[in-house]
Amino acid sequence: MERRAFLTLLLKGLGLSLMGLSLAQPRALRVGVDRCPYCNMTVIDGRFAAQLITPLGRHYHYDAIECLVDHLNGHGPPTPEIGELYAADFARSTARDAHYLPVAALLFLHHPRIRTPMGGGLVAFSEKAAAERFIAERRLRDVQTLSWEALLSEGAARPWVPS
Repeated sequence: MERRAFLTLLLKGLGLSLMGLSLAQPRALRVGVDRCPYCNMTVIDGRFAAQLITPLGRHYHYDAIECLVDHLNGHGPPTPEIGELYAADFARSTARDAHYLPVAALLFLHHPRIRTPMGGGLVAFSEKAAAERFIAERRLRDVQTLSWEALLSEGAARPWVPS
């Protein structure tokens, strides 16, 4: 390949990454191996997991959505630089495998009776019908439905992870 063509391709690739188009993808979860940077526990259930990817492509696995939110809100150790954020879609995930989606595409439920690894009671769904089935199956009342922005906002006032 001639030098000019190579430099053109390189600059186009750099331009795409600067425009916010990312090539990073969530990395597969290794249950029982990956460790949460917020609480230092190993990830034990993929249905509640979350992931942060830095702009340089480093992956951080969280054992619960509430750990990610609290970490982003500065309630624990210093937060890594944020590139992309993902959370597991409960309906499509299993205890051994997280089906990650961007947090902006998810609907979050909070209820104190939802049992999560850290006890914060947060779970994510990509479809409203799946969230409604989850609520009905567990006979939950007064479930709080939150967007990602609302989840962060509420978490800024008080940590989601119980003390």
